[in-house]
Amino acid sequence: MTALRHLDPAVWPYVDLPERERIEHIRLDRWIDYPRAREALDKLEELLMFPKRARMPNLLISGASGMGKTMIIEKFVRAHPADFNRETGIHCRPVVVVQMVASPDEGRFYHRLLSVIGAPPPTRATIGQLETQALRLLQEIEPRMLVIDEVQNLIAGTYREQRRMLNLLRFLGNELRIPLVCLGSHEARDAIRGDAHLNSRFEPYGLPPWRNDANFQGLIGGLLRSLPLRLPTELTDSALRRLVDASGGITAAVFRMITELAVNAILAGAERITPEAILNYRVSTSGAS
Repeated sequence: MTALRHLDPAVWPYVDLPERERIEHIRLDRWIDYPRAREALDKLEELLMFPKRARMPNLLISGASGMGKTMIIEKFVRAHPADFNRETGIHCRPVVVVQMVASPDEGRFYHRLLSVIGAPPPTRATIGQLETQALRLLQEIEPRMLVIDEVQNLIAGTYREQRRMLNLLRFLGNELRIPLVCLGSHEARDAIRGDAHLNSRFEPYGLPPWRNDANFQGLIGGLLRSLPLRLPTELTDSALRRLVDASGGITAAVFRMITELAVNAILAGAERITPEAILNYRVSTSGAS
């Protein structure tokens, strides 16, 4: 298989598949390891193993939309799946992930949280009843981490609504004695700062847009090794700069661009992405910004 040494061995079985099946494989979501994401995963692992105490540490992962925050959490959740406890008959979930509601509202948040853990909330329940049910069920499934995505949605509410939701998050972390991990855009930092006590427990971790450096080249190299193209792709520095410029340095846009170019390479019979294809790429064709 020396002719395929430009690919990861796991990709080799896909190289001889029909054109349509190779294109379907290229369009699948895929995880590509890179240093900043690995650091984030390491921080999550450290938090998950943190012993219970009165003031638990928390983590805020922020970055522009499309920088890979959700993919990092999904990767982490796959590494820590639910475990069935035969003695209690309960599926214990090490990591619970819930998305912040579009505007801060305690009742809607508890409804969403209960739905995520598979417990339909009672009809016409008060906030107190929802809180009691959520705490009881969370204690049963024994989470070691609560992840709140799109936390910047907090700033859509009034100052009073924001404070009440931040108090709710602080209450859950204190009551369950588990770390909170919040994900969001750069505005998420402003949302968390609304509660000084909560903010002091959060370690900020940013995912900045890509630049044309060694880390970006490593990301592109890993991505290209995961695509079943029969010939190796060799990119020039100008092509790499174009990738950064055309994508705005946003991970999702980079992946979209490479995916489209790889599909075009198969359809055209080129079997590789050429620097010229990248330099001539029209951003408007993919909607990237």
